[in-house]
Order: sequence, then structure tokens, then C-alpha cells
Amino acid sequence: MQKSVPHGSKGSFGFQDILYVLFKHKWKILFMSALGFGAAAAVLVTRKPLYQSQAKIAIKYVLQRGGVDSHESEVEAGGRGGDQVVNTELEILRSRDLAKEVAAAIGPDRLLPTLGETAHVNAAAGVVLGGLDVMPATRGSNVVYVTYRNEDPQLAVDVLQEVVKRYFNKHLEIHRSVGAFDSVAQQVDQVRNRLLQTEDELNDLKSEAGILSVTDETSSLAVQRDKTKQDLVSAEAERDAQATKVRALERDLAVAGQSDETAVASVSLKPIPKAEKPVPAPPKPEEIEEYRELAKQIEMLQQQGFELRSKFASGNAQVIRNQQEVASLKAKRASVLEKNPGLAMEAATAPSGNEPPNPLQELRKERDTLAALEARIERYRTHLTELEARIKRLSGVQPKIDELERRKEMEDAEYRLLETNLNKARVDRTLDPSQIPNIPVLQHPSAPQQIFSELSTKIALGLAGAGVLSGLGLAFLLELVIDRRIKRPTEIESRLQLPLMLSIPYVRPKHRGALLIANDRSESGGEGEKPNLPAVRGANGFHQFPAKNDHFIHPYSEAIRDRIVFNFQVNNMTHKPKLMAVTGLSAGAGTSTIAAGLAKAFSEVNGAKVLLVDLNSEFPDDNPMFGNRPLHSLVGALQAARNTRFKEGSQNLYLASAASRKSDPNASPFGPMHLYELLPHFRASEFDYIIFDMPALAQTSPTVAMAGLMDKVLLVVDGEDTSRETLKWGYSELVKGRADVSCIFNKAKSHAPSWVLGDV
Repeated sequence: MQKSVPHGSKGSFGFQDILYVLFKHKWKILFMSALGFGAAAAVLVTRKPLYQSQAKIAIKYVLQRGGVDSHESEVEAGGRGGDQVVNTELEILRSRDLAKEVAAAIGPDRLLPTLGETAHVNAAAGVVLGGLDVMPATRGSNVVYVTYRNEDPQLAVDVLQEVVKRYFNKHLEIHRSVGAFDSVAQQVDQVRNRLLQTEDELNDLKSEAGILSVTDETSSLAVQRDKTKQDLVSAEAERDAQATKVRALERDLAVAGQSDETAVASVSLKPIPKAEKPVPAPPKPEEIEEYRELAKQIEMLQQQGFELRSKFASGNAQVIRNQQEVASLKAKRASVLEKNPGLAMEAATAPSGNEPPNPLQELRKERDTLAALEARIERYRTHLTELEARIKRLSGVQPKIDELERRKEMEDAEYRLLETNLNKARVDRTLDPSQIPNIPVLQHPSAPQQIFSELSTKIALGLAGAGVLSGLGLAFLLELVIDRRIKRPTEIESRLQLPLMLSIPYVRPKHRGALLIANDRSESGGEGEKPNLPAVRGANGFHQFPAKNDHFIHPYSEAIRDRIVFNFQVNNMTHKPKLMAVTGLSAGAGTSTIAAGLAKAFSEVNGAKVLLVDLNSEFPDDNPMFGNRPLHSLVGALQAARNTRFKEGSQNLYLASAASRKSDPNASPFGPMHLYELLPHFRASEFDYIIFDMPALAQTSPTVAMAGLMDKVLLVVDGEDTSRETLKWGYSELVKGRADVSCIFNKAKSHAPSWVLGDV
């Protein structure tokens, strides 16, 4: 299985990483912190102490009002909403004007004893501000702490008392109308005089105009004008209607030939036009009655026809008969009208059964009514002209009256406001500053207490903090920048993104246990006797190696074995033998120990034959892992594996060696070409697993070329002795040869508790 190597991949530096760095470099951090605290202590010892006095003021609320304007408010100072109020009072306490008043009251010579009588108030005010500290008790609190520090204990108390005392005066001066009493009283007199003068002018102007109120007079005239206009329009309409009626009567008289030309001409408004055609004679009463009877019959038949059409279809006989009767009556009425055209109007106007009135008498009556209407219209017009003239005169004087009234209202409002403010200023002037109910003193200036100056405290804290920060900075600088070694197994996966199979902790040599696979010395032959080779067949077959289960690598090698077997099964690798290699990136990485432990773990599998090939030892016969036992050559081990009794033997683990380095000038080191030549022999052998303990990776190491022939390659990373760049290079070289590589992190040192590191 081929894997690619990521370039530049880095994991995040989390909280556990920070704790790891702190625990790993705790002594450096503690040492630098101790230096910082020591320097801070030295500063405090050498500095001259100060004396501090403190007072507490509670700001319940602030009453804000001016002496001239009408603004007056009462704002609570408690809670977050009162921060602005409290901040204003803090600025009053910190103001330079207040400091000058305090300095003048205490005396500049006391505040600046080195200058004596030449001390100035401004310089003394600077001393007051330099030692004064004003701050709220807590955020959102309405309690203010006022503190003053000085080298003289008595002066610390005296200055603070004067600050508190003069603060109340300053508060009243800013928020109340204490200093505005005389000014407000003078303004009240001036506004009163102007108001009286304006009232006199307004009264004189109204008397000349003959009005009491411009608004009332204007409204009254407007109402009268509108009423007169409405009456005039109504009268004109009535006159036009009456004139129309008179003309109708005149026309009727002219038609009847009964008009008196002299009488008509004397009252007629307009000449009556003469008829161009001969006027027919007026209808007789019996003709009018006949015409009305026909109209009633037609109306009755039309009503019956409407009812019939609602009940029957349009082709019904009754409906048709009704329509014929209506048509017959309408034709008869038309013939009557054709004979006498004036019959329709006379039938509609003349009362039935009565004698018609005298037309001439009725005409005279209507003409009298028309003349009365003309007279009334003329009076309306005269009255309207008088109203327009009155309104015009009022419009000329109204702007002056309005201006005087506006001036009077403004001056009256100003006068009332100033009168109110004068009363408030009178109350504020008589108020005792020390008895302000909204700002009580919770604590009067306390007895002086010895402290260090703020500068000394800042220097001490700065030195102590610098020591701690320098220790932390040195630790993180070494861990993240200078020291590029891999310290923890999590860095392999999180930062380098490489596969990590297992992490083996660092174990001291005295705690590592017995030899893994070597015989005890008591089992070897006597002195001068040639020892038996582990891969050489004896009288009773191959020699057995006693089990050594007390070595520290045993549980880790079993875990590696189980993961490799699972990997083989997942990838369906069923061929035999399976070749595995263990290599490292530096000498002493622990590859021989891991290879021996892995071989022993595989040999414990039921029926498995395992061959451990040592290619890493410079002197294979002197390998401490095997108890100084001489080993058989690789060729000899393969030949022994071909014995017919090999599979029947109870021995499962076999050892062989082949020098891969040219320690002897006459010897030929084992290299990739030898491995290629022996591959058929490996395939033909009865071994199930062959494990190669290979030399460390280097530019000239044969391991890179031989790794591609292996089914699994374990790359051992020496904890805190392998850089990240070296690991990336070694892994990349192995992957280029198509090797299936997994990393083993060996000698992992725990610098922090397990709850910090977690599962690694």
C-alpha cells in the first residue's frame, strides 16, 4: 500500500499542547519567575513608602437645575444607567480648579516644602492631583472612593479633608443656581418692566380699533360675511325662480289674448317676445277632462301589462291584447293633442272641477313678490359691502396687535420662568453644602496607612510579570521555534499527518527486564565447549529458547503484532512468508529491541515459524539482544528451514544474522542484491514470518532499496531525538519505494500528568 507524504501540513496548537509545554519547561519558567519576583522585592525594599488616607462618598442622585433656563432633572446614580452621573462627579473631584482651591487652602509651602514661600499654587495643585485617586467602588456602583497619598501622614489627611469639603461647594456651583441669584433678580426686574410697557401699547391699539379681541372680532365678521353671502345667493335664486314664473304668466296671458298691454309693460322685467305663429285657442274644461281620462286608462293598462308579462310569455294572448289596447289609447290621445296642443299643459296645471283663477290678478301678485325680492337682494349687497370694509380695516391693524400679543406672551413666560428660578436660587443660596441629602459621606478621611507608591507598585509588578513572561516566552520559543525535534506522538499525526501505529514510553535501563530471546548462561556448554548455533539442527532437533515475559517491550510488541495481522487480513495478504522490516532514523532508536520483541510476539502465534534476521548489528555475533550468542548465517537458516523435520519441531523462533555494513575489509556486506537473490529461497522456505532488523535510514543506507520488497515496514522514531524534517524525509523515501510504512514512536517521555497529555 502506497501512501503520499503531505507537505507543510500542520495541526492546531491546542490547550493540551500549551499545558505540555508548561509542564515540560516548568523549571525554566519557575527560575525566570523567581528572578522577576526577586527583582520586584528588591524594588519594594529600596523604595520610600507613602501614607494613604481614604474617604467614601455615596452619590444617591444628582439634582440638576440652572439659574436662567428652566431645566431641572433628578437622575439616580445607582446601577449601570447612572454611570454617566457618577463619571461627572469623578471629573469634578479630579478637576484642576478644585485642586487649586485645595492647594490654596492647605498652603503651597506645605505641599512643596522644598520651595518654601516661593511655591506657586499651580505647582501645589499638581502635587494634589498627583497623589489623588478617585474611582467607583465597583462597576455600576454609586459609591466613590477618594484616596490621597503623600509622604507626610498628617498632610495626607488634611488634603483629603479639604478635597471632600470643597467638592460639595463645587458640586452646588455646577449643578445648582447658587451663584445666579443676583443675576436672576436683575433679569426679573427688566422683564417685568418690558411686560408692562407691552401691555400698555396693546391696550391703546385695541381701544383705537374698537375691539376687545382680534380673534373674536375676526371670527364674528367672517361668520356674518358668510351668512350674508349665503342669504344673497338664496335671494337671487328665489328672484330668478319668481321671474321665470312671472314670464310664464305673461306668456299665458298673451296666448289667451287677455293681457292688458299697459299693465303688463309697467311691471314686466323683460319684454315678452311676440309669437311668430298663430296661437291656438285654450282648451275647454271638458277637453281637459277627456285628456286626463285617457291618460289614466293608459297608465292602468300599462300596469296590467307589466303584471301579465311577469306571469306569461311574450306571445300570450292576454299580453298581446293588452298591448293592442294600450296602443289604441295612445293613438287616440295623440289625435286629441294634434287638434289642441295646449291641452297637455292645461291638463297638468288646471285644477279639476274648479274654475280657473284670474290670470291678470295672479300676474300682478307675482310681480309684487318679485319686486320684494329685488329690494331684499339690494340690502344684502349693501350689508356685504359694509362687512368687507370692516374686515379690511381690521386686517390693517391685526399684524400690529398680533405682534404685541406675541411679545406679551413671550415676556410673560420669561417673567414666570425667571420668577421660578429666582425662588430656586434663593433656596440653593441658603443651602448648607455639607448637608446635601443626595450625596452623604459614608467615610470621612481615615487615619494614614503606610503603602508603596503607585510607581513602585507598577515597577514591582512589571518586574514580576516580566520574569513570568520571559520564562513562558523562553519555553514556547524553545518548543515552537528553536527545538524542531518531535517530542510527542501526537505531533506525528496532527502536525506531520503521518500514520502512527503505536507509542512506546521511555523506560530506564534498570526497569527494562531480562533478555528477550536469549538462553541463560547456565544452558550453554562448559568452558572451551563450542556453543550450539540456534539455527543448527542438534540431536533432538533445534534448540528451544526459554520464554522471557518480564521484558517491558512484550505488551507493546503484542499490540504491534495484532495490528499488523489485522492489516494483512484486511488487505487479503495470504502468501508466505510475510516479510517485515523494522528500521529507524538514527542509531539507538530502539529498532533491535522492537524487532526482537515483534519476532517473539509472532512466534507465540500457534504453529507460526518466525525468522529474525539481524542486519543492524555491526558485530552480529555480539548482539546484546541475544545474550552474546553467535548466530547462524542467513543462508544457513534458510537451509535449515528446508529440513523435513522443520515443521514438526517445537521451536518457533529462529535467529540469523548478516552484516549489512563493511566492518571487515575482506567481508562482503549484505545488500539489496543479496536480498533479491534470496527472495526465491524465502518463498520456498517454511517460515511464516521473516522480520528484518535493518540499519537506520541514511543517504547511503541499503534500507531504502530493500524496504520496497517488504510487506510491512515499521519506521521507529526516537523520541526527542528526531527532527520533523528528518522524519518527513525518511517517510518520503520509503514511500517512494512503494513501501507500506507505519510509524512507531519510541522512548516517549511524559513531562506532564496523564490528564494533560490524554491518550497518546
